[in-house]
Amino acid sequence: MMNSQVRKTGGLFFDMDKTKFVIDPGPGTLVHAVALGLRPDTWNGVLLTHFHIDHSTDANALLDGMKDPFLIAEEHCLPTYKTKKGESVFACIAPYYMDKVKVTSVKAGSKATINGIEFEATKADHYDPTIGFRIRSGQNDAKGQQQVDVGYTSDGVYFRGMEKYYDGCKVLIVNTLAPKGQETDAHKHMNVDGVIEMLRAMKTKPQLVVLHHLSFWMVRSNLWKQEKIIQDATKVRTTHSEDFMTLDLRTLDVAKYKEKPKNNFKNISINF
Repeated sequence: MMNSQVRKTGGLFFDMDKTKFVIDPGPGTLVHAVALGLRPDTWNGVLLTHFHIDHSTDANALLDGMKDPFLIAEEHCLPTYKTKKGESVFACIAPYYMDKVKVTSVKAGSKATINGIEFEATKADHYDPTIGFRIRSGQNDAKGQQQVDVGYTSDGVYFRGMEKYYDGCKVLIVNTLAPKGQETDAHKHMNVDGVIEMLRAMKTKPQLVVLHHLSFWMVRSNLWKQEKIIQDATKVRTTHSEDFMTLDLRTLDVAKYKEKPKNNFKNISINF
């Protein structure tokens, strides 16, 4: 999918009023952000879940254009990580930027707070070191739920206990590459069965699940059918990401991002 760009690999852009950041900016993030009028030079930071190229290639270019940016990255992404004998690790952040940005190295269980937004690194089971994120911000609403509470699993398969990291989140974004009844190689990527098992195990389920990081396999298996399978099994509203889709985190309304927008964002949104 990355080489064909049938689905874009720009990651997830969060516009949270005074703080704008991108998670896992793969190939094309910078170019598409400029084309959409998103002004990446005004963004505040970058989050990285792991060093694979489809999640990290544009990180350095984006950081280079930002003013006083922050970087929250899984520890193996950074050149400061001390490798063990015989361990091969690709540091996707250039040493040059380690002195230019506010760097927070994280692993599962780590937390960082920036501009009132809490970023919690969550455990993932992928074939290379990987984390997910739980992002919380804002006051509680009438139902006692935080205004922003988003879980992002990143890559990896379902494992028992994974649900505890995302229990109660408002929106859960799950990188899902295999349809119902199918599996990827061991410790590679989530399938629809794993999504169902995780949701069933949650005490408080999300209001919305977004299937993301889609493969040709998923696309050819009828995405709407896969969504319905999950919804019927879990009673959780499920959708899939589209290129340049916008999700309002207050209303959970989904729309297509408008080209050449006015840079006057009043709603909190994620752009896929």
